[in-house]
Amino acid sequence: IQVATRLAHPNILPLFEAGCSGPPDAPLLWYAMPYVRGGSLRDLLDREGQLPIEQALRIAREIAEALASAHASGFVHRDIKPENVLLEGDHAVVADFGLARATSGISEVITSSGIVVGTPAYMSPEQGSGRQRIDGRSDIYSLGCVLYEMLAGEPPFAGATPQAVIARHQMEALPSLRVVRRTISVELEALVERALA
Repeated sequence: IQVATRLAHPNILPLFEAGCSGPPDAPLLWYAMPYVRGGSLRDLLDREGQLPIEQALRIAREIAEALASAHASGFVHRDIKPENVLLEGDHAVVADFGLARATSGISEVITSSGIVVGTPAYMSPEQGSGRQRIDGRSDIYSLGCVLYEMLAGEPPFAGATPQAVIARHQMEALPSLRVVRRTISVELEALVERALA
């Protein structure tokens, strides 16, 4: 809630109100955000598979603008994935800053206990290895995975278990987008590869 109240950008889902209710010994934190009619990017990908290149690039650009704003405010999202991108018409907004952390001055207690937080299919190798400090480059990696999926119809790495997916991110070369979809330009493939470098 504290992170969400500090972020204001057209591509970040705003926070309307927040509070605490219930008895003092069992307080319930709550917050209210706008309802987004278009559903999530996950819903769109489940229906369409590969998206038109222009649409994928527009959505990726809007996610990147949201991340640039969050990073400039000193926060890393840590869970960029299609489920956390909501679509209102042609407009994409990033939601769920529940795993967000400040980029400096905070030691991550969760990962120090050996638990990795995030979604393995979109998680940077640094985040997947449980590094205590990550920065905006981890979000850029995740955005690259989302863009890859919008173009190819599936994430770059899959596996039978979360650990297998994390290992593939760390050990394997990125599968070529142009093998999956010949209409992708060399320049666009290079852009995705740079995001995932």
